[in-house]
Amino acid sequence: MLTTDPWLHGAQYFGSWTLPYRFTPAQQAAFAGVRYVWLSHGHPDHLNLESLATFRDKTLLVADHRGNRILNELQAAGYRVQVLANNSWTQLSPKVRVLCCADRNQDAALLVALGDRCAVLNLNDGTAIGNRLKLKTHLKPFARRFVLRLLGGGGADMMNYFTEDGQRIEPMPAERTPLGLAYSRLLRDWDGTHTAPFSCHHAFARTDSRWAAEYETPIEAHGRLFKPERGEFIPGYFSYDVATDRVTATPMVPVPREFHDPREFGDDWSEPLATDETQALSDYFRKFEHLRQKFQFLNFRVGGRDHFVDLGGPRGRGITFEAPRHSLMTAVRYEIFDDLLIGNFVKTVLHGGVRSLYPDFTPYVAKYGDNGRAFSVGELHDYFQSYREQSGFQEWLEFVRVKSTNKVRSAVLATLSTTPLLYRTARSAYRRFIA
Repeated sequence: MLTTDPWLHGAQYFGSWTLPYRFTPAQQAAFAGVRYVWLSHGHPDHLNLESLATFRDKTLLVADHRGNRILNELQAAGYRVQVLANNSWTQLSPKVRVLCCADRNQDAALLVALGDRCAVLNLNDGTAIGNRLKLKTHLKPFARRFVLRLLGGGGADMMNYFTEDGQRIEPMPAERTPLGLAYSRLLRDWDGTHTAPFSCHHAFARTDSRWAAEYETPIEAHGRLFKPERGEFIPGYFSYDVATDRVTATPMVPVPREFHDPREFGDDWSEPLATDETQALSDYFRKFEHLRQKFQFLNFRVGGRDHFVDLGGPRGRGITFEAPRHSLMTAVRYEIFDDLLIGNFVKTVLHGGVRSLYPDFTPYVAKYGDNGRAFSVGELHDYFQSYREQSGFQEWLEFVRVKSTNKVRSAVLATLSTTPLLYRTARSAYRRFIA
């Protein structure tokens, strides 16, 4: 009847991600009965064009986002697309209705009501920023409240950082974090009754991103230190029978592991940029006015040569991306730069006191710009204003919370960056405390 963010086959993020488990015959048969497909956001493990071909004659459901990029491009590709009004129930069948809430990060949450007793809150990769109070209010009346969200993604964001002298900055291995505490906190925060690993199943598949496989999260690590008093943790794939209120585990059959040469995806690391491509890089990044306020330069090291984009911002502040030509220029041409980073084969170096791609690079390029179509200062003002009007006071509170968190994080990094053991100890203690 309804499927969400279907990724059924194929490698994503320029071949860097693949599916780690096979679909069972029962799961494959269920796809034939799908009438509606909900898409949360534009990342290719969620909005997967190769998999969407299976649902060519179905109705695609999308959030009401500023910029309407997903809507426009799917309609141009010939799909039947329905925009879900924000914070409003839509009846899909006599027993199934959905409520969608879009957020300013170009993500969306979906609440699925299965009759009157059970509801599933699909947060996918997001946090429902600006929509928490509304969604909790809608979720509360149901006796069974499943809350599903990406936790322990194992490299689901860019983590391939290097120092200026070429040393890798090791990320914290995902398995060192007691994920059960995070799932406990998720149920506590949303007043849920059930949760499970969700939106986190991928395996690295390129030889140049093989290093990141060390940071994938084993399925058995997700429930470690879960607090049973918070609710029920389901340790893997499952089915739920609404009529009998019964959870049944679904077999998880691993796909044999295989790593592919990047040349299979068109990437030759020795290939240089053409002259017109250096201009395309400059044109692409200079249209993001926020970057011109925060960075002096961006450098793209391709085929062993550096190509600088002068942004004119604070002196010395910049970022170097070492990337293969084909994937880099594909990301620029199709305005999907975040997809390039999440593949974790691009090497990133921060200069001049820049400590992260957040909050001044990735959101403004990938979320507000590429997908939200807000590039100038004026367009950004209108963009944020539209989400503030949509979410009201809750959005403002979330905005303050995020800004405060970013400031504290920057201060901690500045203080503890030379003592990584102390930083990791403090972060682990903080996570245990808030759980």
